[in-house]
Amino acid sequence: MMTERKRLEEVLRHLKIQTASFVGRGMTSSLYDIGGGRVLKVHNEPQPQEYLPRLRRFSEQLQSFSLPFAVPHIYEYGEVGEIHYHVEKRLPGQDFAELFPRLTAVERRRAIASYLDGLPHLHAVQLPQLPFGEPLNPQEDITSQTWPGYLQARVEATLTRSYADLKEDLPGVDRIVDGFFRELNTLPPRPPKCLVHGDYFPGNVLSDERGNLTAVVDFSALTMIGDPLMDLAGAYYFCRIFDFVTEADYDFLRSRITARYGAHSWQRIDLYYTFYAFRFSECKIPDNHTYLWSLSRLREL
Repeated sequence: MMTERKRLEEVLRHLKIQTASFVGRGMTSSLYDIGGGRVLKVHNEPQPQEYLPRLRRFSEQLQSFSLPFAVPHIYEYGEVGEIHYHVEKRLPGQDFAELFPRLTAVERRRAIASYLDGLPHLHAVQLPQLPFGEPLNPQEDITSQTWPGYLQARVEATLTRSYADLKEDLPGVDRIVDGFFRELNTLPPRPPKCLVHGDYFPGNVLSDERGNLTAVVDFSALTMIGDPLMDLAGAYYFCRIFDFVTEADYDFLRSRITARYGAHSWQRIDLYYTFYAFRFSECKIPDNHTYLWSLSRLREL
């Protein structure tokens, strides 16, 4: 298997770039500064044929909206053998998840408020011409004319890969799945078709030194057209993967969400928490930590 360093060298040679400095590493790719206000993202695995073209068109579309923070703008993409890459604009700020542990209690509250304040601007992007579903996921292309229809189709598709693991590790899995599908009937069938990041958590936002939001990154196959409350489930419950987020932080985060969206919103947010538990249930081997996070939620039901 080709090493990360070897993949980088192959791409740099192809692009005729002499040097690159490491910026960060995610679950699926590594990021390097190549100068000129640009960064190079080298993907760990080959991408579906239409994924990078879709992602580039989407990034160009995002530039037409007046957002108060930066979003990705892809300049080019390509492949060297089976190594896929793309070049995009270097966005301002630093990884919020790396900054947050260094902040004082007062600074953390300001940072959490800024983290949440980005979402209404993102959700103001409405795309009524698109069906409910995943506009950046050509591999499965799961869509529906109704929002609950999409959510059920997505979970059914994931269960084709994760059901055997869940059956082994989760007593009563069939009851839990059936209960989730029944609860989907409580959702509005056709909410406004908002842009939902789909993976909104501290690792996918950038901020300045004081924790003020400067950029939202990593729109992906998890991005959806649908109910914006989906991102609140991510913004709150995905933080549970971080040991450095304290109970006081969670309490403040929850109070801010309640103040803005109402106490009644938690019924729907918690349903979307269950959706994400199913959505990430297929990663027992490659990402057991996330699989256990999914199991923890499903065992509560």
